Amino acid sequence: MIGPPYFPLDEESLFQHFAAAARACDPLPFYIYEFEKVSGYTVPLTVVERLRGSAGNLAGLKVSDAPFSKVRPYLIDGLDVFVGAEALIEEALAAGAAGAVSGLASAFPDVVSDAVRTADSTRAGQLRALLDAHQRLAALKAVVASKGVPFGEDMRAPLRSLTDEERLNLFSDLEGFFEAS
Repeated sequence: MIGPPYFPLDEESLFQHFAAAARACDPLPFYIYEFEKVSGYTVPLTVVERLRGSAGNLAGLKVSDAPFSKVRPYLIDGLDVFVGAEALIEEALAAGAAGAVSGLASAFPDVVSDAVRTADSTRAGQLRALLDAHQRLAALKAVVASKGVPFGEDMRAPLRSLTDEERLNLFSDLEGFFEAS
């Protein structure tokens, strides 16, 4: 598997990057996005704390890491934290997270809103696992397009669109998932 394109930054460079981004959107709220699997590095807590002291518009973070032990350190008093991994919604809310920002919600808003409303993320986690088995991003685009949203399903390399067979398998698996629910 080809890894994500990223540029390793030391703590000072990362802090400067986030500080410049926060200034650029001031006075709007600024959120840090922590997703080690995609960026290739974690955002050190020291960077978050320094930014908190220098960027008055730092409102919080979206943390898409898993397992929950990687999310917990970012639950900092005074900052809103939104979890990205749907299977962690329940645990994150119980620990003080503000909510979830979910890619799954783009195609299945009811499933994710139910997870947040009921603080039971079992079904959302299972649906996310099903989509992960079908190239999640391409699968989400296929589902949204099937609902009549007018946009292309093309993916940029190194990702790829679903083949016809993969699309059929995806929709068959989704049908089984929702029938079983």
